[in-house]
Amino acid sequence: MRWTTAARQLEKVAAGCAHAARLPFLGLRVEEAWVHGRLLGPREDDVPDGAVAVALVCDAARDDVPWGRAPAGAQHWLGAAGLATLPVAVVFRSAAGPVAGHAVQRPVRFWSREDAVDEDVLRAVRDGDAERLRPPAPEPERAAADLAEEARVSLAALRRASADYREHRWGGGSPVARADVLADVVAGWLDLLDAGAAPPGAQGGRAS
Repeated sequence: MRWTTAARQLEKVAAGCAHAARLPFLGLRVEEAWVHGRLLGPREDDVPDGAVAVALVCDAARDDVPWGRAPAGAQHWLGAAGLATLPVAVVFRSAAGPVAGHAVQRPVRFWSREDAVDEDVLRAVRDGDAERLRPPAPEPERAAADLAEEARVSLAALRRASADYREHRWGGGSPVARADVLADVVAGWLDLLDAGAAPPGAQGGRAS
């Protein structure tokens, strides 16, 4: 994907967020949109798929937004905002926790429900000059604490999804949908382990 094309995709995300904010209640409320990763510069001629990386901050409780799993209502919101078919890597984050994390490093906000689209950020992205807008990296202690909390949320979600799958696998509803939830939270949990998270209650070091 050309850099200019990627920058236009980010502009479409901003427009979609603004559009969804004007619609009647969609079941999930997105408060902010942040860009992270390659589009924050420096500019490249071409960027790979997934380079348009966006974190959407929503009103769901933190325990309902484990890493790697979209909260309830997310697909409906993405469809209404026109983001479902865009070549954009989207992750959801709870407004009750930090936006940044092990895979969302030093993000920059480009839209919010309160302040609308930040044209300065979109211009900086187009120019390949958005690095100057990025906040400093958190102190190691803060980053470790945030990763530990992310692991707590993820493991709790994994236990809930596993129990729900076992209890309802042969009952009503779609077993495929339950399996998809379980697969998402397992993948998120493994990603956190790869990032160095220790299971809650573990004494020091990374899980083996």
